[in-house]
Amino acid sequence: MKKYVCTPSRVAVIGASPKADRPVFRVMNYLAGAGFVLFPVNPGYEGEEILGRGCVARLSSLEEKVDVAALFLSAKMQDAIAEDLKKLSYKPVVWFQPGAENDSLAGVLETEGYTVVRSDCMMAAHMNECP
Repeated sequence: MKKYVCTPSRVAVIGASPKADRPVFRVMNYLAGAGFVLFPVNPGYEGEEILGRGCVARLSSLEEKVDVAALFLSAKMQDAIAEDLKKLSYKPVVWFQPGAENDSLAGVLETEGYTVVRSDCMMAAHMNECP
């Protein structure tokens, strides 16, 4: 885990929002300030900029590889995530932020060879684990 939070990595933020009052925005703003490269993913904001980065509708629409796919969606909104991940030619770490817990999906992804982080906040992990 420290590899992905203590060294700035490339993070797809699934469920990104430009609304400053949303927890996802606060986490994105913190990570961007810590040197992480963020890739906002949210069909509701496709084509818009969030913190200076263009937002895409789906993870599989990203033109660049990411190290981490951070989920900021409730379990009921994650139906397409597994299929979208399978479209990638690589396997990013799948990070379930608090509130996005989904043991069923996490278990499936782990059996398919993905590294999964369950119910941990990337921002808190960076603040607590990194010098």
